Amino acid sequence: MSSETIRILYVDDDPDDLFLFSSILKKIKEPEYKIESAASYEEALEKANDFFDVFLVDYKLGKETGLELIKEIKKKQKHAPVIMLTGMNTGTIDREALQIGASDYLIKGEFDARTLDRTLRYAIRDAQLMESLDKAAVKFRSIFERAGDPFLLMDGNSKILEANPIFTKKFGLEPHSEDSGLGYFFTDLIVDEISRMVLMEVLGKKSELYEFEAELRIGKDTYINALISIVKQDSNLFQVLIKDLTAMKAKEEEELNLKKFSSTGRIARLLAHEVKNPLTTIVLSADQLQMELPEEVKKESGDLIEVIQRNCNRINQLVTQLLESTRFSELDVASHSINQLLDEALEQVNDRIEIKGFEIIKDYQAEICNIDVDAEKVKIALINLLVNAVEAMPENGGKLIVKTYIKAKQCRIEIRDNGVGIPKENLERLFEPFFTSKPTGSGLGLTNTQNIILSHGGSIRVKSEEGMGTTFLISFNLSS
Repeated sequence: MSSETIRILYVDDDPDDLFLFSSILKKIKEPEYKIESAASYEEALEKANDFFDVFLVDYKLGKETGLELIKEIKKKQKHAPVIMLTGMNTGTIDREALQIGASDYLIKGEFDARTLDRTLRYAIRDAQLMESLDKAAVKFRSIFERAGDPFLLMDGNSKILEANPIFTKKFGLEPHSEDSGLGYFFTDLIVDEISRMVLMEVLGKKSELYEFEAELRIGKDTYINALISIVKQDSNLFQVLIKDLTAMKAKEEEELNLKKFSSTGRIARLLAHEVKNPLTTIVLSADQLQMELPEEVKKESGDLIEVIQRNCNRINQLVTQLLESTRFSELDVASHSINQLLDEALEQVNDRIEIKGFEIIKDYQAEICNIDVDAEKVKIALINLLVNAVEAMPENGGKLIVKTYIKAKQCRIEIRDNGVGIPKENLERLFEPFFTSKPTGSGLGLTNTQNIILSHGGSIRVKSEEGMGTTFLISFNLSS
């Protein structure tokens, strides 16, 4: 690949899609992308004889399909990075494309310049990796041992034959250990049944698979999202490269939560401005009527003026609460031990825990570094999360796990319960103001909690599964 210009062959018979793609591509400043197009299967085959850094192929190409074109491109250039373009998010086409060697897929109308640039660069990078492995068979052992991502060899039944140190460390499995018995199978690490079936189909056909996304089990209760690439080395030997996406997805989720919080704050300020001004006029008018109306008129109207005043005050309180829960407040920052803050927060909810007979498991990292926070505000956030956990768990069987540890120069906190869990459709709305599943809840507790954590430069995420429980993951920067 040229260090200055990346050549793209874009195959699509729709000129409007080509124009839209070119417009998005122009927004990418670096590296420089040069695009050539082919409007038919035949034209694409002809141009594929030339060298391109990456191919983008539409699924529909007249009487032919993009899948057939990918096969032909792969015959000409085994490691050519090919990205499938589709207008449908069905999953079937995507899996077929990945099975025959596509690097990735993009859904038309659902990607921006940043996503496109990252997809192109990842496709080219991974294709180069696969090609270098193919060419450097003599040096394979060195590459295998030094790979920064989990790397393994398996047979046609997915039995793990060899694994690099990173795989052994992350998954805790040593293929040749005395504990392995009949051996470990890669399919046993895959959580989803459909993903396991896709893998076994690839092995059964003795084909290859590139950047297939799946959830993997790395411990009893720990899972990661990963991209899996499988390369056939010979008839019954496959190389497997695993790329952990967990950190990347967590970062994307944190950025999305911050954007949503900022948008909510802007809406709250606008709402307060638009509501409070006329509300003040209504309250003043009601007060004036209360003073000026004759007693006999007020008796005939009952307590209508008081109803107006009471509900105006209620609206004013809600708007004020909304503003306070979405606006960063002034912090009284000092250095504190997160373990101590958690203990103090647990003390506040201890009565509820004892009444319901819950088990509390503290898994604190000893002598954990301090964090610079407003202790009282952080305790409010922690108490909100602990109360939510307590209310989600059944009596006499609830288990609350509170964990602290340091990772990536951050202090991490996990608050995990074994309660009812949160429906998938509610997860994205969890931190929205006034969203609640509780009959008497205000819907501002978690909004306020998120506000406190974000105002400290921290982050908060949630993982949940119905019937299995919920985990809140909070991170703060360590004290400098």
